[in-house]
Amino acid sequence: MDVAGLSDERGTRSIAGHVSNGVRDRRGRRPRSSAVRPGPVNVRQPVARPESPTAAAATADRRQADYFRRVLVQNRRHIEHRLAEYQKAIATADATGDAEGAASVRRMARLEEQERQTLDGLIEKLQRRFPPPNRAATR
Repeated sequence: MDVAGLSDERGTRSIAGHVSNGVRDRRGRRPRSSAVRPGPVNVRQPVARPESPTAAAATADRRQADYFRRVLVQNRRHIEHRLAEYQKAIATADATGDAEGAASVRRMARLEEQERQTLDGLIEKLQRRFPPPNRAATR
């Protein structure tokens, strides 16, 4: 009986008790990263040519700028949504005569407006430094 590496027989070895040495065990094997993974493959994609370090850095900068532009635009949309909700809350507070509540919501709306202006400035600066690719030319 061999349970959890404990054997009734003294001369037997259990696999569960075996500790592998990573360096020695991997010598005869292929690296795990070369395993075939299922997924879509674009066969018509041109072979990638090695880029110069400058071109690679420019590509990385453009991708990062595109990412941050999308994040900033998404944040701006959230602010627009909150501002619309604040306008509804202000109208409701004014209609019920809650001047203090309306003033409080107006303060929050002003802060959101400032945040929106900051985001607009950041988006504009990103677009000026990294203009979006001309999508009309690729169609």
